[in-house]
Amino acid sequence: MLISLAPPVLTLHLKRFQQAGFNLRKINKHIKFPEILDLAPFCTAKCKNVAEESTRVLYSLYGVVEHSGTMRSGHYTAYAKARTANSRLSDLVLRGDVPQDFEMESTKGQWFHISDSHVQAVPTAKVLNSQAYLLFYERI
Repeated sequence: MLISLAPPVLTLHLKRFQQAGFNLRKINKHIKFPEILDLAPFCTAKCKNVAEESTRVLYSLYGVVEHSGTMRSGHYTAYAKARTANSRLSDLVLRGDVPQDFEMESTKGQWFHISDSHVQAVPTAKVLNSQAYLLFYERI
């Protein structure tokens, strides 16, 4: 199965649970995922919204949801990347004027770890080494 229309947002759900008979168990193995993802190998030759001369369909990681704990108990946290409001994605979603004070130029590209009410700046390496459960990419 191939993609015939590249979406503006790509959400990937990673299977972290395995059934063994009547039991479920959590899979804690680290899964490598890229900061920039090329979806071209998974698209049809005539993908409707990709320029004919383009050989790549690129997506940039902007969010990760992580689960810590076990099947029966645990905690979800998130990593989010600061982006500017006038990105292609925002233009598609908002379909209108973006307030001037919505810009985040000083933190653009910075990753943040969010756990309940605690927010902390983190390096990209920490994000890429997380136990990802959901990955959020936007088309670039």
